[in-house]
Amino acid sequence: MVLMSVGGYLVLGLLLDGPASGYELGTRASRAVAYFWPITRSHIYAELPKLVDRGHATVQHVVQEAVPDKRVYTATDAGLHAFRGWLDGFNTVSERARQPLQIQMHFAQHTSAEHLLGQLDQWEAELRNTLVLCQELLAEYADHAGRSLTARFAINRAEADLTWIGEARTTLS
Repeated sequence: MVLMSVGGYLVLGLLLDGPASGYELGTRASRAVAYFWPITRSHIYAELPKLVDRGHATVQHVVQEAVPDKRVYTATDAGLHAFRGWLDGFNTVSERARQPLQIQMHFAQHTSAEHLLGQLDQWEAELRNTLVLCQELLAEYADHAGRSLTARFAINRAEADLTWIGEARTTLS
């Protein structure tokens, strides 16, 4: 079995939700998984030919009028099998979230409180956007246990992070 990056498997998983162009997969990713695993459109576009080469997807050239032609990708049975194998063998215990802001906080003595407060403001705005999106997704995913759990996780995480931001503001002020 040829191993792929997590990003490759993520693209394959998105493709298992139905045929799509690279652009459509980017839109799907920004709505469905970006709150827990951000992936760029360029990464998606880079993974699609690899999926085809591995036999995990097929591609169909679609001619369009008035807009550029597109390639529509479809997951294969082999792709589904590979994805299931990856999910079953995926080691989540070793996964740790990276928090770039925590680097700045850890070394706060080397920067200004004003800079850190500005960073907190930006992060808070992003978290509030995540909360809105995930509340919408929670309603949308009401009949899908796994997806509603990821939305609930993101909501809980964002709420915890917002609590921490309040504590950090108090400490820095």
